[in-house]
Amino acid sequence: MNHHTQSRLLQWAGVFLFVQSIILTLSPAVRERTWDVDYRLLHWAGFFVWVGLIILAHRFIIKYLPERDPVYLPSGGIVKWLGYAHHWRLDETFGIRQMCWLGISVFVFMLALRFFPSLAFLRKYKYVFLTGGLIITALTLIFGTNPLGFGPRLWLGFYGVYFQPSEPLKILLVIYLSAYLADRANIQLFSFPLLIPTLFVTGMALLLLIVQRDLGTASIFILIFTIFIYIATGKRRILIGSILSLVLTLLIGYFLIDIIRIRVVGWLNPWDDPTGGSYQIIQSLLAVANGGTIGRGLGIGSPLLVPVSISDFIYSAIAEETGLVGTLGLIALIWLILARGIIVALRAPDRFRRYLAAGVVTYLGIQSLLIIGGNIRLLPLTGVTLPICLRMVAPPYLLLSSRCIFCLTSATQKMKNPQF
Repeated sequence: MNHHTQSRLLQWAGVFLFVQSIILTLSPAVRERTWDVDYRLLHWAGFFVWVGLIILAHRFIIKYLPERDPVYLPSGGIVKWLGYAHHWRLDETFGIRQMCWLGISVFVFMLALRFFPSLAFLRKYKYVFLTGGLIITALTLIFGTNPLGFGPRLWLGFYGVYFQPSEPLKILLVIYLSAYLADRANIQLFSFPLLIPTLFVTGMALLLLIVQRDLGTASIFILIFTIFIYIATGKRRILIGSILSLVLTLLIGYFLIDIIRIRVVGWLNPWDDPTGGSYQIIQSLLAVANGGTIGRGLGIGSPLLVPVSISDFIYSAIAEETGLVGTLGLIALIWLILARGIIVALRAPDRFRRYLAAGVVTYLGIQSLLIIGGNIRLLPLTGVTLPICLRMVAPPYLLLSSRCIFCLTSATQKMKNPQF
């Protein structure tokens, strides 16, 4: 029955996104109040590519993940399209690039689903994956660049193709912690020596990210590590102690690191410097307010007035054109994905899958909260992007994240002798 449910949900998703594409096509006529305009048509290429890739993924998942959760693919596909459509809306060149990356990623995902049906290789080579991620991230200290030409050099570039290593590093950390803690089931006794390796590698990653001034990713690392240890040990003092440590680190960073000070000041009182350090957040707030309840309409808003609206502030761009209704729908879809992920974690047949499911949910939830909270001034800006907007990220990250999520959906299948 899963494939019938998934098929129906995908059909409804396709109808909804088809209507969205029509609205985006006609938006120039609405804006100019005349039919004699240049209509937007290129995004239709993205739509039909999206449909084709979804159908391929649907067929592969039916065959190789029979016990999957039927909600993941439709809800994830809609969330991805919401970001995808705004990429085409804001920058057609970037939309074409995202279309290519999405296609490559789905094909690699299907190959992995066919030839690596088990997650055992992730558990076996946890040290290799994390070490490789740290080395590649360290290369940005020497060869780092920024596609915008200014700001932190967090990317590696090659002939116009950019890759941000810190993005897949988050997933690699989740895989490492899941495998390490699962291999040491007696971690519930909270033996500090057992935690030393995880503290060491997490500390190395944090140091590297702080040197890079990638403070948003560093914050995500701290929170992921904290929640992982809490899940493994069940000790609240670890959770409380880590939160207090994070607050203390923020206070120290406020006085020692200029970028933290600028973001905290912009968060607390952005109107002190509306044309300087607080310009981004003010434009974001104005865009969200301009959207109102139902938004100005797809293609009718002015999201380009918000700096970096194609990635860091894509939530503001969506809010301006779809309003409170659209953003609540987006948040509901993200919440649905996270809630189903929690159910998968609770039903997982072994510790590794349980920790991996919880880790993926934690990562997606934290990153979504940080970027949405930053866009509406609920939290300081962190510079991370919504999971639907994977800026300048190569297919391995999409492969790892999607592979983990969809393989986790098979964790609900019954096992005669689950390993605990």
